[in-house]
Amino acid sequence: MLRELKVRDLALVAESTVRFGPGLNLLTGETGSGKSLIIDALSLALGARGGADQVRHGAERATVEAIFDSVRLSRDVGQGSKRASTARIDGRTATPGGLRELGQRLVAVHGQHEHHALLDSDTQTELLDGYGGALDLRATVGGAHAAWMAAAAAVRDLEQLRSRGKREQEYLLWQLDELRRADPKPGEDESLAAERNAARHAARLAELGQQAVDALREDGVARAASAVSSAASLDARLTDEASRLDSLVEEVADIAASLRRYAEVLDTDPARLETIESRLAVLDGVKRKYGGSIEAAIQERHRLELQAGATEDLDEAVAKAELERARRRDELEASAGRLTRARSAAARRMQNAVASELQGLRLEGAKFEVALRPLQEVGPAGAETVEMMFSANPGEPIAPLSRVASGGELARVMLAIKTVGADSDKIPTLVFDEVDAGIGGEAAVQVGLRLKALGARRQVLVVTHLAQIASFADHHLIVEKARGKDGRNMVTVRELTDEEEKARELARMMSGGVTAKAVARAHELLEEGGRPVR
Repeated sequence: MLRELKVRDLALVAESTVRFGPGLNLLTGETGSGKSLIIDALSLALGARGGADQVRHGAERATVEAIFDSVRLSRDVGQGSKRASTARIDGRTATPGGLRELGQRLVAVHGQHEHHALLDSDTQTELLDGYGGALDLRATVGGAHAAWMAAAAAVRDLEQLRSRGKREQEYLLWQLDELRRADPKPGEDESLAAERNAARHAARLAELGQQAVDALREDGVARAASAVSSAASLDARLTDEASRLDSLVEEVADIAASLRRYAEVLDTDPARLETIESRLAVLDGVKRKYGGSIEAAIQERHRLELQAGATEDLDEAVAKAELERARRRDELEASAGRLTRARSAAARRMQNAVASELQGLRLEGAKFEVALRPLQEVGPAGAETVEMMFSANPGEPIAPLSRVASGGELARVMLAIKTVGADSDKIPTLVFDEVDAGIGGEAAVQVGLRLKALGARRQVLVVTHLAQIASFADHHLIVEKARGKDGRNMVTVRELTDEEEKARELARMMSGGVTAKAVARAHELLEEGGRPVR
């Protein structure tokens, strides 16, 4: 659950902390007060695209932080010379993509864009699979499809190899023989290049090494250690210095021994340098021909060995690969069939449940159907795609939702789907922006009832301009625009806890003014909205 949203220097928000509670959280405010900024801030914390234009004028960076029960997501966006965007998860550096991946499991934002996404067949298919509890079956189909595609690719590769003929097979074996004779080892070129450099300068390195050994043998450190040790026996305050010098004597002796061994093993034999040069020439040739690096050449040798093994009996290899392809195809079709049956059952349940919800949302006479459209070929998401059909009024032919639904109808269809699928939806926080588009009166009351019911099972955040919906709030947050000390407008958010304050806000939403009659009606709405939802 979302506990808190902290915003600083985002558009008109100088600094604000918004606290949310369980159940239904309603955000209201006058037109232009900045209600959408709160949703924008949350979306930014969830990994949405950010831009320099979002930074408050005069500030260097905009910062948002969303605090959930189990995790803290933060994001900041800079402008000017500090335009870089940073993201963090529990204080650790992350990417916007990482925020999105995690955020998708925490919050589902349904705004105008998401309502229009409902027109997309892929979205409709995903909604049906979620509603029907078929996401695991769908994942199984995806895995089976990938396995079948891999098996089919293996058959194609072997068939192509067989069709190349004997000459290309001989060339393959010649390449493999060259790589086997070269026998490159990981990192061998770098190791030999370092040894070559040492061999080229062996005499000078030996001379410098001996100079270092001689200098270390001058024993100045040892004499100093002996003197300080004697002094420490007279003055205990020098004990630490004496101990450190003793350690230094041991370290100097160890370094001198290492340098002596290094000078002794330096290879000044010209024959060794010639051998290194010859081997590096072989490795350079291999790298040029087989991928540009030792690692690439080793991988190419492995690939050629696999192909060479297959060429020993290509007919048998192709036959085995075809059997594997057929087996994988059977598995794919079986898993796709199970998914189709699950979708068919879920489609019948969903269309009945959503149609019933739409009647309650004052779309009387509306029809809603979920059709399964078979695909020409089984894909990673199954053997069919989903198409939701809709008719808003009696007598009108039912047609694809994408062709006939208005913005307000789309919002209510999405709300109906979320309402009937609340038990299968595992996302803990739902956000609805513009869910009240194009509605009013009793339809608004019904929308409020369903949002309240959703709030009993999930945390719900709603931006609304309708008092009928706001009256159902468990937590009523008001977004206000005021003039700051610098003379600029700024947005603030606070929760209304006093019933009279809530009534005055609802009165303003209903009539634009706070009259006695409007306030009385607002109290009635609050009383009705406060009743338990069944």
